[in-house]
Amino acid sequence: MSPIINNKETGKPATIGALGRRILSALVMIPLVISAIFLGGSAFAAMIAFACIVMLFEWSRMVERKAFSHAFYALAFGGAVSMFFAASGIYSMSFVAAGSSSLIAAFLARQNSGSGVWSAFAAIYIMMPCIALIWLRLDLPQGLALTVVLFTVVWAADTGAFVFGKFIGGPKISHALSPTKTWAGICGGIIFGSVIGTIAGIVMFDKSAALSYFLVGGGLGAASVIGDLVESGFKRNFSLKDISGFIPGHGGALDRLDGMIFATAAMTGTILLYMLIEKLQG
Repeated sequence: MSPIINNKETGKPATIGALGRRILSALVMIPLVISAIFLGGSAFAAMIAFACIVMLFEWSRMVERKAFSHAFYALAFGGAVSMFFAASGIYSMSFVAAGSSSLIAAFLARQNSGSGVWSAFAAIYIMMPCIALIWLRLDLPQGLALTVVLFTVVWAADTGAFVFGKFIGGPKISHALSPTKTWAGICGGIIFGSVIGTIAGIVMFDKSAALSYFLVGGGLGAASVIGDLVESGFKRNFSLKDISGFIPGHGGALDRLDGMIFATAAMTGTILLYMLIEKLQG
């Protein structure tokens, strides 16, 4: 998901093979994801639950330097239960399951590796956005349209960051976050997000609010590229290039979904705020 395709170790451009694997992975994943989005229900919830467990595994392995730790099992169980309750529309219990598992994971990780706070953070960073995605798609009246807009904008932002970073490059953003990401990549993500957000909004809703769709697309695109930067900061803190090789050409699930995490938080947070304001005014 990096705006730059230069190899972090050598500084050389990525090989055609790496780019080819990236494209092939996308061609396999995107139809599956789109099918789950349009099917909704248990198919969508199952996809999110699967992604949640994989991300929890990658996170636990990153912060504890150990695969299949006791903390991971606590988080995985809590994540599975949390996704089940979310899919059933029982969100209070979903949050309880996520919070409880984070506390247990923190205790277990602290006992074994001293990474308790980082392990507990997985509930906020991974589980909460997954719960929010299920709520967005399954419980809102226009959930399908909103979910399509969200996913297409994040994909567009990822592509824009990649393209602008490859062909423009230029000044780097922050060596502390990533030695390779550029301002051009950030701008590309926001521009592509704005354009695709406008198109997706017109297709899924109507033409009357094209400017609003443009702004929403830009906002979600910005959230997506910020998520990518934050994830790079996490990986740099733990001295990792990619969290895993789960998705050929993209790294791990967290490498691929970092932008989705932040964009989901931005969209659902805005919707909840709007609903709260309407309730207070009504």
